[in-house]
Amino acid sequence: MNPSPAGPLFQPPGASAFSWLALLPVLLAIPAIVILGRGLLRGRLPAALAAAGIILPIAAYGFASGYVMEGSKEVSFCGSCHIMGPIVDSLSANDKMLASTHYTRGLVPHEHACYTCHSGYGIWGTMDAKMAGLMHMVRTITGRYDLPLKLNGKFDIASCLNCHAAVPSFRAVEAHQNLELQKQLVSGEMSCTGLCHPEAHPASALTGQTASLDARVAHR
Repeated sequence: MNPSPAGPLFQPPGASAFSWLALLPVLLAIPAIVILGRGLLRGRLPAALAAAGIILPIAAYGFASGYVMEGSKEVSFCGSCHIMGPIVDSLSANDKMLASTHYTRGLVPHEHACYTCHSGYGIWGTMDAKMAGLMHMVRTITGRYDLPLKLNGKFDIASCLNCHAAVPSFRAVEAHQNLELQKQLVSGEMSCTGLCHPEAHPASALTGQTASLDARVAHR
């Protein structure tokens, strides 16, 4: 992705803020190590310290997991996988594709652009997105994926309607007012993309190949 212009005006509020969630696991782990070390040296611990020695590591693990899970919402996390790199790069390409249009116009949060569109509505949508992301990582590590990448399951229109349903310009579109069309879209019989709107990502980005890799292949 293109480097961001310098200057405070081009930095989202809170972008450089310190994350206390990242520090909490360390603050909890240090006394836990001291307590457990004391137990190893003395062979036993008072009941209160023993309980703290159990609770503190569990709490540290919980906060650390929360920090990692929160960080997995970031576009940079998605782009850290080389297979997803070309897709993330295409966001800022302004290539008229659906994802790029939303990203370059600021219609989705830049830091959480992938998560915003790929997570469904409500708590179950969040859980589904996290599970899908975990399986993406497993497939990447094990090499169990096919290129070009394909969208699994039906198009989730709820992710679109979460933002667009109440927008006057969306409601004013004549095609959107057709009740039969509405039923087909909501039921998943018809997709927003491909027919009326461009696909989310360019086909070239779904190959998982970077420009440098393409160049090396071309010279063989």
